[in-house]
Amino acid sequence: MTTLLDVSGLAKDFTLHLQGGAEIAVFDGLEFTLSEGQALAITGPSGIGKSSLLKLIYGTYKSGEGSIRVRHQGEWIDLASAPLRHVLDIRKHTIGYVSQFLRVIPRSIRGSATTVRAGTRGMTRRNWLT
Repeated sequence: MTTLLDVSGLAKDFTLHLQGGAEIAVFDGLEFTLSEGQALAITGPSGIGKSSLLKLIYGTYKSGEGSIRVRHQGEWIDLASAPLRHVLDIRKHTIGYVSQFLRVIPRSIRGSATTVRAGTRGMTRRNWLT
């Protein structure tokens, strides 16, 4: 099987600038590979770093150290050190990311409530907009 993703010695921490520069270590020395045909489940409690890992692989976050090598068009590219143009090309052709917060929700409940209220008073959309 062809290896498609090789994560080695990956470390990530965040600095809380508004809390006196406190450091939060997300993970240190993370290593795994993913080959063609394999599936990988990333599980754990809230705050353990699952989304951070995915954002590192997608190139949204920069790692503190280590490598994130992705097989892209037959070549290995290290996302941890790749120039932005390579990261963008990998996003376009090789990997994708869907946020857990992607939801289709109304922008404003107020607009919906206004529409319902106007309708119960016998008003048409034309009347209450003018």
